[in-house]
Amino acid sequence: MLRKGLPLVVLLTIVVSSLAFRTSARPIRTKRGFYYWKTEWSSSPEIVQRLTRSHIDRLYMRFFDVEWDEAGHSAQPVAMLRLASPLPPSVEIVPVVYITNTVFLNIEYAEVEALADHVWAKVARVATTGGLAFDELQVDCDWSDGSRRNYFHFVDLLSRKLSVQRKVISTTLRLHQVKYVQRTGVPPAARAMLMMYNFGRIEADSARSSIFNAADGGRYASYIADYPLELDVVLPAFSWSIHSREGRVLGLLEHVTADDAASFDGFRRSATHEYEASRSFFFRGRYFMAGDHLLMETTTPDVTREAAAMAKRGAGWRKSYGTVALFDLDDTRSTPYSGADIESILSTF
Repeated sequence: MLRKGLPLVVLLTIVVSSLAFRTSARPIRTKRGFYYWKTEWSSSPEIVQRLTRSHIDRLYMRFFDVEWDEAGHSAQPVAMLRLASPLPPSVEIVPVVYITNTVFLNIEYAEVEALADHVWAKVARVATTGGLAFDELQVDCDWSDGSRRNYFHFVDLLSRKLSVQRKVISTTLRLHQVKYVQRTGVPPAARAMLMMYNFGRIEADSARSSIFNAADGGRYASYIADYPLELDVVLPAFSWSIHSREGRVLGLLEHVTADDAASFDGFRRSATHEYEASRSFFFRGRYFMAGDHLLMETTTPDVTREAAAMAKRGAGWRKSYGTVALFDLDDTRSTPYSGADIESILSTF
């Protein structure tokens, strides 16, 4: 019922303004993504089907790594991506460059600009080769107190270069960098991809998974809502094996299953998820001595759902994720993730 004494034009203005506010306040659909972390892109019917059925919007594709070469005392690109087939036209490609923290711990501040130039030139070269136009470049680095100055300078330089072409820089973000933001600082990027995994220590005989466990994650997740950058989030959907010798972790082997170890005559099963080398040998490019251990850490759909729920609780109503992604996309191994599993996980947001 119209209120007496209130002009009709004023009422119309209020109604229109209210409708405009409601329209603008409608939540934008969270985009869906996968990470692709292999050194060769070769599209297959399985990959195309998974992208289509899961309504994937974005594919975060690792272009190359940058590591520190001690002999040459310089940063060097390694593990370059080879495009063996055309990139999928149905999804947005976000190039990713992984740079070890060692690079920024060792490089001189005056040399950071040259590194930014080299990285950008190489990214542009790979993109041109693949006929790819992109709007966002992601830099993946677990920076530390000692490397922060160089790393932030690197991100800032890249951001300035890309802004001329109307492109943006995003960075990856670990949960400890969220909780201790006053100490670790905020990278000068447009947004950050929050990694909801790898926040526990990688140990040779830990009862907790180093990929994801709620006990470790719960110590950090409540700080997500206050982080000053716009956020995306990536959830674990992968497994790995921890290679150790006399209790000391030597490295990680990706894409190695219990079946792989059980079918190799150099391993014998020593526990439910652990194998011991019965002799010395090379396995998947890594040298094992007799007595070395291989601990399997497997992520299941239920674990990924738990990570998704924790990320959502941590963001609360004050923070929303622009993209929710899964790490990683791989059609060369059997996977416990059905289409229904992926849909239920991504639909959490």
